[in-house]
Amino acid sequence: MKQKKVNLLLLWFVKLTGVPLALLFFKPKIYYVDKKKQSRRLPKGCILMSNHKSLMDFVLYLCIFFGRTIRFLMAEVLFNKGKLFASFLFGIGGIYVNRDTYDFGFMQESIKVLDEGGTVGVFPEGRLPVGGKGWPFKPSITYIALHSDAKIVPIYTDGNYGLFKRASVVIGTPIDIHECCNEKNPNEEEINRLTELLEQKVADLKEFLENNAK
Repeated sequence: MKQKKVNLLLLWFVKLTGVPLALLFFKPKIYYVDKKKQSRRLPKGCILMSNHKSLMDFVLYLCIFFGRTIRFLMAEVLFNKGKLFASFLFGIGGIYVNRDTYDFGFMQESIKVLDEGGTVGVFPEGRLPVGGKGWPFKPSITYIALHSDAKIVPIYTDGNYGLFKRASVVIGTPIDIHECCNEKNPNEEEINRLTELLEQKVADLKEFLENNAK
């Protein structure tokens, strides 16, 4: 499926009409590991990296980062729900990812967005948890980061969504993957090490939340 451009008119219509109600649903409480280095104001040209609790994660981050257009990587299963819905997903910024093929067009599109100063949202687990257990991070995010100058902003959500619940979100300090890389031309082993490092960064945010939530 060919990637398509964002429909800014549609995106802002969705935000202006849907976000007020979504905020009542999420009632997000935001924590920062280091408020001097991070806030809701994302750096220009960055990768938003988060764990994946629910399909509602997309909506949560549209609310939290209201003023930023986030191009989320979205799986083929969502785009296969009909042409109209696929057009809607592209319109609000979705980047098509087919997990069943070796089509890496989503990586090229992501790098293009980042090089233009945009924001790409990635859930590196690639799928929703089963039985409450998440999945290992896929290396795609590492490849994207290494082929751009974008920093990675790690985020953790507890997925506590509902009318009578309150979602807690931790925003970590930006990561420069190039500073973490030990090789000029990293091999598969180094890529896997870096991916595990990114996974640990998000796990650290979960621990931070458990120790600091009030």
